[in-house]
Amino acid sequence: KEELVKSNPAKLASLPQRKNEIKVRENRLLEPIDLKIIFEGAGSWSLYYAFLYHTGLRAGDVALLTYGNFDFRKRAITSFIRKSRRTHEFPIADVLINQLDRKKGKDIPLFPEVYAETERKLNDNLAHPRKYMQALLRTEKRPHATLHSFRHTFNNSLRDLGLSIEDRQVLLAQASSSVNKIYTHPNFDLASQYVNSLPTYLAKDKN
Repeated sequence: KEELVKSNPAKLASLPQRKNEIKVRENRLLEPIDLKIIFEGAGSWSLYYAFLYHTGLRAGDVALLTYGNFDFRKRAITSFIRKSRRTHEFPIADVLINQLDRKKGKDIPLFPEVYAETERKLNDNLAHPRKYMQALLRTEKRPHATLHSFRHTFNNSLRDLGLSIEDRQVLLAQASSSVNKIYTHPNFDLASQYVNSLPTYLAKDKN
């Protein structure tokens, strides 16, 4: 006679983590302590990390910026967003534009260390700032994060400041059929006020 099973053996089984769950964990929000650790130890990557944090652009889109992408008079960035295949214009925070050399040629990459002509080379180059940031966090026993964590942090920071989800979607250049408006006055000026309200962790301006 077979013995009755008194407990459910399935409770002892551990299910593998789903890829989406792992991705969410890795792309976690960066807390103020994380940002402090990253920028204090960033070294030559400080401006690159600052652009990720203050623009919300994806790591690859920041890597492809040249000086021709900046309108210094309007204090704006015009960037080609690879994922949506659209050109996107949005305000740049003062803390960023004040770091730039306005005399540089338009074709000069802002970040030659990661700039690349092909996707494969770009992904290889992005491993350097990503691994460097992760090493900084690991040394301080902070949870794992990725360069995309800056984008999530930018979005949530603007939300906490009161910027609407519609305006945040435009700033983040999210590919959505319901979001097709372009920032013009007064939305551009409003967005500029918000991006300049984010806490600053970057060192003193160059200019």
